[in-house]
Formats: sequence, structure tokens, C-alpha cells
Amino acid sequence: MYEEFYGLKEKPFNLTPDPRFFFLSENHRGAFEHLLYGIKEREGFILITGEVGAGKTTLCRALLNKLESQSTDSALILNPMFSGQELLQCILSDFGIPSNGTTKKELLDELNQFLLNQQALNRNSILIIDEAQNLPLPVLEEIRILSNLETEKEKLLQIILMGQVELKETLSLPRLRQLNQRISIRYHLKPLAQEEMPRYIQHRLTVAGSSGDIHFAAGALREIYNYSQGIPRLINLACDRALLAGYAEQTREIRRQTVVKGLRSLEGEESARTAGVFRRRLVLGLIGLVVFVAGGLFAALFLDSDLVPWRKGRSAPSSPSAEAKATQEKAEASSFYTVQIGAYKTAAEALEVAERVKTTGYPLFFSRSEAPDETANYRLYLGQFAQKAQAEEVERTFKRVEGFSQVQVVQTSARLSKKAVP
Repeated sequence: MYEEFYGLKEKPFNLTPDPRFFFLSENHRGAFEHLLYGIKEREGFILITGEVGAGKTTLCRALLNKLESQSTDSALILNPMFSGQELLQCILSDFGIPSNGTTKKELLDELNQFLLNQQALNRNSILIIDEAQNLPLPVLEEIRILSNLETEKEKLLQIILMGQVELKETLSLPRLRQLNQRISIRYHLKPLAQEEMPRYIQHRLTVAGSSGDIHFAAGALREIYNYSQGIPRLINLACDRALLAGYAEQTREIRRQTVVKGLRSLEGEESARTAGVFRRRLVLGLIGLVVFVAGGLFAALFLDSDLVPWRKGRSAPSSPSAEAKATQEKAEASSFYTVQIGAYKTAAEALEVAERVKTTGYPLFFSRSEAPDETANYRLYLGQFAQKAQAEEVERTFKRVEGFSQVQVVQTSARLSKKAVP
């Protein structure tokens, strides 16, 4: 629509994974080099993860273009929501292998024979599975079996799994430990750094045919980065709408106000994404936030522990909303649930952790056990909840943060609330 006005041959910010637009940021270059190394050295399994829109599929397409002239055959699976047998059929089809097999064994035998023939011709064979977080667990287990296709010296098939961060969590399950142990190369795609984003935008404009007369002002770039947080897909979305707004204004100077106008058209489309970004920031914000805690009052914060451990559950994380605070106030008159952050040998250790979590907004409590056989006498608790489920939500959030794997929900009396950390 706006291409002619800006003198472009095509839209520069399409959301499709066109490898011509692939931008080698420092992080994406690292991922690309890890992939090439793993393939060259026949490492077997390679894992690439990244947030939604981080550029995994574009990276995949760029890799395939690079390998076209390097004696390499590849199979690319974009929709892996198949049964084990269906996946094998798709792999054979994408490799161009004629197949008459009707059972898994027959299909595996056909694939194995093809791989042996390719190895005899000194050709490499690569299987790339995109969106691998969607693979059912039984199919992931069967993919491990494909790595058994090998000679005495090397793997016959290089397998690249690409997926969202949930894939790492799935692979860490005990059921998949054999597969997880076989992954020799792992790389996580990060968003673009703020200083890389202007080059990314200019790169895409140049590929699309820009002569350099489209200018994004500094304020416009800040607004785009604040919106996208460096995620390439969201940068594309914001830039596309900004160019459309600039076209409506008949200007090639994209200012902050132009970007804001373009983003307003996305408000309805992006409200769910914004909520997701807020939740992720809450989890990340649980660490690295330092506040000053008055240490002089800790001497008065000792009492006999009367806590009853509660069986833990799992649910989605939450933040200290006004509703949660109101519920906590109602709970003060009776027993309540809280989250034990940890048990520590000294008050200083407990204080250090308190400094890290204080700004989450939940009240903090501190207690000391007088039991002579206790090696960790000082305990730190967070939150005051009337409902067990509320405490469990916070527990799950902390378990996702490194260093807080031992948190647990407990039930205690209202006496503990009088020992709040200031």
C-alpha cells in the first residue's frame, strides 16, 4: 500500500520468515555459528530456543540457504503435531525418499538405508524440527531413537530442535532424560539489544529497496524499542504500522508521534501480549531489586516456629494486586498461608535474601526456631494469604527463579504477622 510512496520494491517489515531479510545481530550470529559447527562436526542433537518472534524460523531458513551448496540434504518439519509414524512419513517425504513402508520399522529401515547411501556419497543429512515445543512426549522419545542411526564413527542424521523456552522445560522432565543428555549444543536466541535495533530496521529497509531517504527519529526508535523489547517480530509490526501512519501523513520522517499513532491501531490486537510481557517482567523482577532494610529491628523478630508445612501445588504466577492485598488484610485475624522463602544459618543470610525480594510488594516475615538441633534457625516468609491457592501461585513464580527452588507453602497463626520485616 505504501511501497510506491517510499520508493520500495516490497514491504520491508513482513512477518513471514524470509531469509533475505535475516539480520545477523551478535546473538543471532552466535546461534548461526553454533548450528554450522554442530552440523560440520556431526554432533547429533542441537537445541535452539527463543521467545515467540525471536527469529527462530528465519534463522532456520537462512541456515537452509547456506547449506544448499555444501553437499547437504535437509528435511524441514514446520508443523510437528503428528504421531510418531506420521512424523516418520513426513521426514521421508521431505528428504524425497520414495516409501512403501506401512509400519514404523519399515519406515525406519527406509530412512536408515537412505542415510547410509548419503554417507557413502560424503553427503550430510539434517533434520530440522521447528516449533518443537508442540511435539508430544511419546514423539520426542521416538526422535531420540533416530539418533541411533549411526555408523561406528559418526551420526548419520543431525537433528536440530527449534522451539520456544517451554521446550527446555519439557526436555528437563525425567521421562526425557536420555534425549536431554544427547543434546550436545544448546543456544538461546535473545532479543535484539537496543543499540542493534536501528541497524536491524535499516537493514530491512535496504533489502526492500530503500534509497536511504526514510528516517526514524531517535524518539521513534525509543518508542519502538519500548513496545517491542527487542523482539524482531514486534519490531516489524511496529515499523510496518509506523510507515503506514507516515504514508497517511505523507512524510518520510518517522517521528515518535507517528509511531504512537501506528501503535494505537494495534491496541486491540496486542492487549493479550502486553499482559504476558508484564507477567514475565514480574518473574524477572524478583531478583536484582535491592532495597535497604532496617537491620536494627531484626533482634525483635524472633519467635518459636509454629508453622505447619502444606502440600504444594502448581498454578500460574500472580502479582500483589489490590484484591490480593484486601484478602490478606481479612486473613490477619486468623491463621493464614504464607510462602517460606528459605531457612538460613544466620540472620545476615536471611537479611540478604529479604533485600532481593522486598520490592515484590508482599509483606515479609522473619522467625527463629529455638530447637537446639536445627542447623538453619532463621526462616524468611513472604505474603499473607487467606486462600492456599494464592500462596501456591506465588510459590510457583519463585520456583521459576534461580536460587529459590526450596520455597514452600506453609500455614501459620496470625502471630507471625506481628513480626513483619520493616
